[in-house]
Amino acid sequence: MNLVIVGAGKVGSTLVKNFLTEMHDIVVIDKDGAVLTDVVNRYDVQGVVGEGIERSALLEAGVQTADFFIACTPRDEINILSCVLAKKLGAKRTIARVRDPEFFKEMDAMKNDVGLDYYFNPERRTAVEIAEVLKFPSAKNVESFAGGRVTMVEFNVGAGNPLAGKSLMEITKEYKSKVLIAMVTRGEEVIIPRGDFVIEQGDNVHILATATEILDFSKKLKIFKPRAKSVLIAGGGKIAYYLAKDLLDAGVNVKIIESNKERAEELSVELEKAIVVFGDATERELLDEEALKNSDACVAVTGKDELNVIISFYAMSKGVGKVITEVERTSLNDMVKKLSLDTVVSPREAIADHIIRFVRAHQADSGSGVNTLYKFHDKVEALEFTVEEDFNATNVNLKDLHVKNNILVGGIVRGEEFILPTGNTWLEKGDKVIIVTAVKSITKLSQILK
Repeated sequence: MNLVIVGAGKVGSTLVKNFLTEMHDIVVIDKDGAVLTDVVNRYDVQGVVGEGIERSALLEAGVQTADFFIACTPRDEINILSCVLAKKLGAKRTIARVRDPEFFKEMDAMKNDVGLDYYFNPERRTAVEIAEVLKFPSAKNVESFAGGRVTMVEFNVGAGNPLAGKSLMEITKEYKSKVLIAMVTRGEEVIIPRGDFVIEQGDNVHILATATEILDFSKKLKIFKPRAKSVLIAGGGKIAYYLAKDLLDAGVNVKIIESNKERAEELSVELEKAIVVFGDATERELLDEEALKNSDACVAVTGKDELNVIISFYAMSKGVGKVITEVERTSLNDMVKKLSLDTVVSPREAIADHIIRFVRAHQADSGSGVNTLYKFHDKVEALEFTVEEDFNATNVNLKDLHVKNNILVGGIVRGEEFILPTGNTWLEKGDKVIIVTAVKSITKLSQILK
């Protein structure tokens, strides 16, 4: 597939890195020659110096034969206009980054008029992910499938967790819960476990089931924490705005600390039900005074990674039940993983999954492509497919299917029912199927078969 990406900044470079593993041909456009050269040299892709709205730059990049055109400059209007021009020049599908809340809320009505196929907002997506985690505070991360009917949560097997030392078969027999341990991370190792696999203390386990079953399972393990009802947000940027809006709509009490006086005043007008405090969230007295001790959760999204880490550690030291940390720079990810932070989120990594999902979905010839995609440690993916007419293995028991190695059928949604697969389960047309796999670049369900 031919991809043209406009904007070589944080999001653009992350997309380049992720798409290279998908074996696409990539051309990057950016007006800053130094930034472009860095990306070109680092990832060995083609580069064109220019603006996304320059016809000559687009033609030089080969937009007329592009399968996907992705505009992710810092300016929403440039992204939208460049997509309009790219479509007229022949790009098959166009994708734009749209960050401004006023622009974003109008995009559903606008996108067909301007010929836009997909638009994304890293800050909005990150806020959604944080809000999902706050519904399951005992989890490190939460992902949703099949329109929210199925959930995958990541739990850490800490000291005293009764799962430690038990095999998956023993866990199933003892707890009798309709959950599937679909993946385990142990240090840098990522494992798709079999029934005889033994969980160890320190493992991170990814559990797939309905939200109700996961809550029931966490109660049996005595690791259940109630949903956060009071949240302190450090930082008042776009992530904070989107998150606070969602939480307030859900009846959660929200307090925001913002160090820019003008921005704090804007937020107090835009978010009438929130308490907005002008101040420095790294000041211990302010954090103590402004309700850390009365908060169920603390979310650090100041826009500065180091400050977020410091605030998070302080909140954890004060016994806050759930702490979520934004870490933007990928260069810090490896270090942060060793710091035992509660939950870490990255806007650009979050959005990369969604754009890759969109591209994979439209690579499938029949339209039976990926509905949902989540990547884990660049080694394992969780994918959701719909069983279409062209899938020739319906009504065959899973134990009789010739499925490739390192692929697990993790769950099936049939209508409103979630089915935990066994060897005697089969697939029917219209089913939503969740696959956990270490096989790279699967674009349609039939590729899971040998």
